[in-house]
Amino acid sequence: LEKNAMGGASSSAGKEIRAVFIGMPGAGAKSLVGRALTGECPTTPAELEASREWRSVRRAFEQLELHLLGLGSQTGLWAKHLPGAQVLVFVIDASQDIDADRLSAAFGSAIKDCGLAEGVPVVVLLNKMDLVETSVGEERKGLASAALGATCGPVRQCRVCSVSALSGDGVDEAVRVICGNTLTF
Repeated sequence: LEKNAMGGASSSAGKEIRAVFIGMPGAGAKSLVGRALTGECPTTPAELEASREWRSVRRAFEQLELHLLGLGSQTGLWAKHLPGAQVLVFVIDASQDIDADRLSAAFGSAIKDCGLAEGVPVVVLLNKMDLVETSVGEERKGLASAALGATCGPVRQCRVCSVSALSGDGVDEAVRVICGNTLTF
């Protein structure tokens, strides 16, 4: 394997992207990894636990191998894995009120204290959007965006997506964004 322009491994098969899913407690980072890899929401503890290992899926449309790791809110593991991330995926529970201070502290720790390289794109996923009314979800999305934007600053490329690990809504679009493809259908 050789290093590609993004610092990741390239092989004769093409480009690879490593995305690390972290987030707020109970937000569903590991469930989203399972959904992205298998098309189904994990239903057993063993299936959720499997997301804590690097797992891969071939993305034919993007012509790349996508490697996903779900660490969730296990902050003790963030510093070990974030330095090697090519995309940071930060997951928030949209079914709960947004605590901007707590959210900013967790996000700030991830991007400033855990070795995340400069310029690594950030994809923020508001999970469990199927559990709230549209207007409430959009309000929470705005609050989360403002809190994270103030923490992140204008330097990083950041995109916020609404998803549901349970129903699958928005997950395919979010994976396309993680892969660097911003096309929406």
